[in-house]
Amino acid sequence: MPDSRSTVLENRDLGGGVWLLRFRDPTIADDVGPGQFVMIACSPPYEPLLLRRPFSIQRVEGDVYEVLYRDVGKGTHRMTKMQVGDEVQVLGPLGNSFTMPRPDETAVLLGGGVGIPPMVALADALEAAGHTRWAAYVGVSGIVDEGCFVGFDERWPNDDRVRRATMDGSIGFEGHVVAAWLDRGITGPTRAYACGPMVMLRAVADTAGTHDVPCEVSVETMMGCGVGACMSCVIENRAYRDGDEAARKSMSPYDRWLLACRKGPVFPSDRIVLDDGGFLH
Repeated sequence: MPDSRSTVLENRDLGGGVWLLRFRDPTIADDVGPGQFVMIACSPPYEPLLLRRPFSIQRVEGDVYEVLYRDVGKGTHRMTKMQVGDEVQVLGPLGNSFTMPRPDETAVLLGGGVGIPPMVALADALEAAGHTRWAAYVGVSGIVDEGCFVGFDERWPNDDRVRRATMDGSIGFEGHVVAAWLDRGITGPTRAYACGPMVMLRAVADTAGTHDVPCEVSVETMMGCGVGACMSCVIENRAYRDGDEAARKSMSPYDRWLLACRKGPVFPSDRIVLDDGGFLH
């Protein structure tokens, strides 16, 4: 978990407020698993300090890694000003990784918006392991957000395994990613993976449960430190919500509220509470 200085190689405006940021840093890029993230310092020197911002690592090539981000606030807006050659303080890689599927399983990857990058990382890892039995369903609201598809567009622009979806039908399948998945059907041994808005994760988890499909989700919680100190990223353990009074009394607050930065961000979908009440804040 090094706190390293990463050099900006590219900071590309993809349109619609979506940006692709590439860094060179062998310290971080050397040991990244699909689903892990970094905490990026976004305060230039001599300006008031802002908390670092968490971003999933989308792709690693040699000593270069990249993240996708959306310009939505003070921190991410400052990131749009980063220039090629700038050195940025970055902590990572942090968190855990997705479990690789069995050889006989089809890996189904579902990503929504800026939750697509972990699915890109997982697709890269599957290909590197020789596991070509995967299908990706990635979605955004409309064509204005098509920059979120960049990770799949750059490597698999015309691959039938990648199905793009938009809610308004401006690109690919019209509807959400779960509908796109079900439209093709679930056949044979399958393992699902997802990252995106909470409403999407609930739909993925419900669908996986209905079809007895093992499922892992990467949660996007608020996060201030990335190392378990600030306690801002907790999500509720399903065992507490579903347990009886005796089971609840036996659980400490640390058993009930799981740190997404340390125990996650990847969890089995049936282990955590995927609703707004599942967050402490």
